[in-house]
Amino acid sequence: MDLWEGVIVSPRVTGLEEFKLTESSFRRLGRREVQAFVHLRSDDLTPAVLRLSPAQRRAYMTARAGRWADGLRRRYTGLSLPKEVGRRPGKGLRRWYRYPRSLSFRGPASELLAIAGSTTVRSVHVTKVAGYWRRRLRKSSLAWYCVRAQVVIRVEEARSGLQNIEDRFVLVRASSWEDAKERLRRQWREYATPYLNSEGQMVSWSFDKVIDVYDTGETEINPSGTEVYSRLSKRRMRPEYVWRPKTPLRRISTRAD
Repeated sequence: MDLWEGVIVSPRVTGLEEFKLTESSFRRLGRREVQAFVHLRSDDLTPAVLRLSPAQRRAYMTARAGRWADGLRRRYTGLSLPKEVGRRPGKGLRRWYRYPRSLSFRGPASELLAIAGSTTVRSVHVTKVAGYWRRRLRKSSLAWYCVRAQVVIRVEEARSGLQNIEDRFVLVRASSWEDAKERLRRQWREYATPYLNSEGQMVSWSFDKVIDVYDTGETEINPSGTEVYSRLSKRRMRPEYVWRPKTPLRRISTRAD
């Protein structure tokens, strides 16, 4: 089995809090039917992957992910491939090559826990539990902040030439500017997780620096439109933007009526 040598990471069971469940109470559900997404370790760059040349890695990882998914589906009948697996995603996605990263599950809670214990599974996320209502999470009193950061795209063995950078904007609930930056530390580490590009080279989108933090002043995002970032600057006046109103502005009187 191709896993990190000597490292066993216990998969997380997420989504339980939405049903007022803990991992202990979830274990007591036994044969009660649940629905979930099972996330595989398909993108893990294990020692077996890194020992290969860049040209060999993608084919190896594709075969490995397929082997893992097929093995789990043979063992657990409640697992199935999501419909979108095997279809090439739209333009702009970084990890576009075709292999399963997630499986859908419908079956007893006890079987889902057994799946979560598999060494090829990263985590499982519960979406439905028979007989349990999904509760709405309490509204937060924290405000929305937009953190603008620069990300450097690092490619294996690239030593010269121009390097691509990303101007990234991330919304986060926080109590202050400093809190917003602190809350994103873990996300930046996860964002930098290496993956393989179409040439089989390792790529990492690595955090470089925070450029700006913008306080939206909002505790909720309005679907009709919410300003999440704004920055004022100056440029040279252009003739087409000279404003000549046909009706002059009325003079505002400062006298009391």
